Amino acid sequence: MSNLSVGQASVALASGQITSEALVNDCLQQIQKREADVQAWAFIEPDRALAQARQRDNEERRSPLHGIPVGVKDIIDTSDMPTAYGNSRHKGHQPSHDAEIVSLLKKAGAVIMGKTVTTEFAYFTPGPTCNPNNLAHTPGGSSSGSAAAVADLHVPFALGTQTAGSMIRPASFNGVVGLKPSFGTLPYKGTHTLAGSLDTLGLFSRTIGDQRLLLTALAPHLQIANGPEAPVIAVCRTAYWEQVDTEMQNAFDAHVACLRENGIQCVEYELPAMFTDLADAQRLIMAVEAARALQNEYQEHRDSLGFFTIELIEEGLAVTPEEEAAARNLAARCRYRLDSIFASYNLIMTPPALGAAPAGIDRTGDPILNRIWTFLGNPVLSYPIARTADNLPIGIQLIAPFGQDHALIDMADRLNILATGA
Repeated sequence: MSNLSVGQASVALASGQITSEALVNDCLQQIQKREADVQAWAFIEPDRALAQARQRDNEERRSPLHGIPVGVKDIIDTSDMPTAYGNSRHKGHQPSHDAEIVSLLKKAGAVIMGKTVTTEFAYFTPGPTCNPNNLAHTPGGSSSGSAAAVADLHVPFALGTQTAGSMIRPASFNGVVGLKPSFGTLPYKGTHTLAGSLDTLGLFSRTIGDQRLLLTALAPHLQIANGPEAPVIAVCRTAYWEQVDTEMQNAFDAHVACLRENGIQCVEYELPAMFTDLADAQRLIMAVEAARALQNEYQEHRDSLGFFTIELIEEGLAVTPEEEAAARNLAARCRYRLDSIFASYNLIMTPPALGAAPAGIDRTGDPILNRIWTFLGNPVLSYPIARTADNLPIGIQLIAPFGQDHALIDMADRLNILATGA
């Protein structure tokens, strides 16, 4: 049962074919079998999870998520579970309130299985999580545990966040579906801030269709819409194509060729020159805002911070007001220009990472191919398209106009079916 998608589990629960207790118990057995190797969880208590499941089985069904287990990234506050933000000083910290997204999950009847490992304050200093496809490789970050838990069948879905590439990169590295919604779609209150103008809650699942179900349940205000039957795709290799490794390049080209063979209009497109500096501008703003958000940690508890976190804060402290203003102005100009690009194209397609998951777990990989889309705030979705010679997953990255999250999911689902025949 732990291999069920969200949609499959929802139908089985609604029809009485399975119980939440049985589903959660099966997931716990998978966790028990694999957690010593994968280390996806910062906190989990099987008895607590099973008690929630039994309670769901004895209640009236609240939503399609009723009785379905979920992993919650450990920068998201939970009133009944510790939240350590991936930082040693906060180990055992118990928030007094649930984050707003956790309240929504509980209201929907989901079973909060536990807290998944995050990098420190959702930046680069990694936790112990390994890639379940190959334990010698990183799962990516910062949503390391959430992506690994979904990939390794611990839970059908999990919450992550993205400030640079923390959803899309781990989705590609672990072989799952990752959605970074339009900025502000899912409520961020109660989730630890790294860079407030960039931080975005997102969702991991094992099928693209599950993202529609999840977004409908958790963001009911978002307009439900489908994309066009024959979308026009801007194939954007970006200014970083020469840094993309051969296996990623080949997988990307093969996916584009397959879509073309199936009648999808895929047009080679080069982003305007003004976008070239946007990745550096994103990093600058992230550093500036992180220096403000983590000021107390840096001034009072610097010894507890990892090297990468300190480096980011100090980088932010060195930024001048003029440099910050220039970076924000560049983003505003690029957002305006992007609107005109989407007047001609329904989607932009790029690689989600420079390659498959790198070896080693001391670093989480480079988010360079994700930074500009997070900065611009558009919805982004990654789904798996291939495997390397070492059997590591490779994904694709699709970007849609702001607010067209459901259309993005719909188009991605149809493109995946065309490419795979599934």
